[in-house]
Amino acid sequence: MPRRAVQLDAQGGCARTAVASLTATEPTPAVTALRLTGGRARGRVVTDVVPDGVRPTSARVREALFSVLGQELTGLTVLDAFAGTGLMALEAWSRGARVTAVERSPAVFRRLEGHLRALGADVHAVRGDVLSDLPAGDGFDGVFADPPYADAVAPILASLAPRARLWFVVEQDARAALPMRVHGMVCDRMRRYGDTALWVYRRSDAEGGL
Repeated sequence: MPRRAVQLDAQGGCARTAVASLTATEPTPAVTALRLTGGRARGRVVTDVVPDGVRPTSARVREALFSVLGQELTGLTVLDAFAGTGLMALEAWSRGARVTAVERSPAVFRRLEGHLRALGADVHAVRGDVLSDLPAGDGFDGVFADPPYADAVAPILASLAPRARLWFVVEQDARAALPMRVHGMVCDRMRRYGDTALWVYRRSDAEGGL
């Protein structure tokens, strides 16, 4: 399918008419094994069971994201704010980052801990609400936020963007409209993958910006 260059509109949102469309035409296959896509643990299975209410980021989207962020994250600190199965946290850990993963559901958190143990991952897991339970002042080089689509996005952006020193990645419904600027960060890229979209925000002075 044709690709078009990403543009930013003048109304405060990433222009949806200019994003690269990667909408799949084939049916989405049933989840079998969720494997890591890169780093020292590439190919390792995280889980083949997805709890109800959890929407794991597809391998296709994860591969595309790390092609933007880079495959080498050694020395960076990363927050996975809505960890779920732990896929994004483990992808960052596999690439060398020091990772904190936060999950508010007790049942999902227990599964997350099991996934971390199974892979021997040195990831700091926190059970709680990332908007209220993460210590004030904690900052990270990068922040992933993949909240439930039903959650209000504005409080998430307001709470998490200030914690990101270099980049802030938000995964949302492709129909959502997010602002171009969030607390000193600029929407550098927006890509749509079927019914999912990624927004990548960067500090204006961060490497790889606009």
